[in-house]
Order: sequence, then structure tokens, then C-alpha cells
Amino acid sequence: MSQPTEGQGSPQGQSPWTRPRFIASAAVVVVLIALGVAYVALPSPSAGQAPAPTSPATAAATAQASQSVCGLPAGDQRYPSVGLPTKWELLGRVAVPTDPKGSGPGKTDGSLRTCYQHSPTGALYAAANIVGVGTLPGGPTVINKNFAAKSPARDQALAAPPTQTPLDPSMSMQIGGFKVVSYAPDSATIALGMKVTQDSRTGYGSVTYALRWEGGDWKVVLEDSSTSTSLKDLSDFVPWTGV
Repeated sequence: MSQPTEGQGSPQGQSPWTRPRFIASAAVVVVLIALGVAYVALPSPSAGQAPAPTSPATAAATAQASQSVCGLPAGDQRYPSVGLPTKWELLGRVAVPTDPKGSGPGKTDGSLRTCYQHSPTGALYAAANIVGVGTLPGGPTVINKNFAAKSPARDQALAAPPTQTPLDPSMSMQIGGFKVVSYAPDSATIALGMKVTQDSRTGYGSVTYALRWEGGDWKVVLEDSSTSTSLKDLSDFVPWTGV
């Protein structure tokens, strides 16, 4: 079957849910609007700048700062990859990872799932759980209060009237894969591939989170705008899904 050229309509019967417009204007954007989260390009350390000498007191303070707020061990500092063993549970209608004595969340109180391991996998688990929280009623408020890094954007979000963009009940959205874009002791950038289905129709997109290690946990760096990317598939992501 020949592909339509620019300016032509889609062939009759082609699923509209696989078009970029569906992903960009529906489920992925719903999550981003709910979270108020956008990709943040965190600055890299200045090139050629020698590290300052570390005193015993500074080293002790650094060690204290690296500990999770609930005492989870730092764990494996390697990037997670294919075959990542994961236990999943439903948070609302979204499957999220859980490892309460390892990657996190180490503290769970209803939909409030906090305290993640100070590691690349801990940052990944934090991002995935934030997706689940963001799709719940009142999720944006929960995120702004408990999962957002300190910043003027967070202050502005907390001062604004609560808003909620509910998911279509007939729509299913699940994590389908991940990328650890970057990682440093105090920051991480995590991209999640999302699979969206409705009836027999399927679409794909991605959301990217900038996280900061703050107060012994991973926090989302909020920005005024949100971004999303529509995708043909999730082949560029490490497969990772709970359903």
C-alpha cells in the first residue's frame, strides 16, 4: 500500500490513534499538564575546574546529604538496563514499580509514595511513580507539595488554584520503556516511553523528567511549560512495563 504524500489525507481505516496529533494532544500531554513537568537541561560542571579539597567535616556532610530520607542504601550506581527485575503494583490505573527496601518507594501512605534510593535506578523509580500519582484525582497538588524541588516555579504552582485534567476513562496509559539520559550525584534526567491504548488502537509518546537530589529524596524540577514527544514506537527505549 502506498503512503500518502504531504497534503493528502490518511488512507481510509487508518487508526487516528497512531498519529502524532493523538499523542501530542491527548494522553501524554494530559500527564504533563497534570504534573507541570518539563525537560530541563541541567548545566554540566565547568570544564577544567579542579575540585576543591575535601575536609573531614565536608566529607561527613556530603555522606549525610547522600543518604535517603528513610535510610535506603545508595545501591548500585550503574545505569539500569535490559532485564531490570521489577515488581509492579497499580497506582490508580497505572502500573508503577515498587521496591520498598531497595530502589523505593521506601515510604508509602496511600498515593503518597516517597523516599527513593540515591542511585540511577532510584531516580527511575521516582519518575515512574510520579507518572502514576499525576494521573490520580488531586495528583498535581500532591506532586507540587511533595515531589517538586524548591524553586520559584514550585512556589507559583502551590499558589495557583488546584486544577485537574482527568484521563478519559476509556483510555489506558502505561509505562512501556525508559532511558536514563544522564545521571550525577545531585541530578538525573529520566525519559519514560508511554503506551496509550483505547479499544484496539494504540499510540506512543515520551515524557522526560529532570530530577534533583534534595532533602534525601529525588524531586522533580518544575518549569512553567511542559513538553512531550510523539513517537512511532518505543524501540529506542529499554523495554519496561508492568502490564
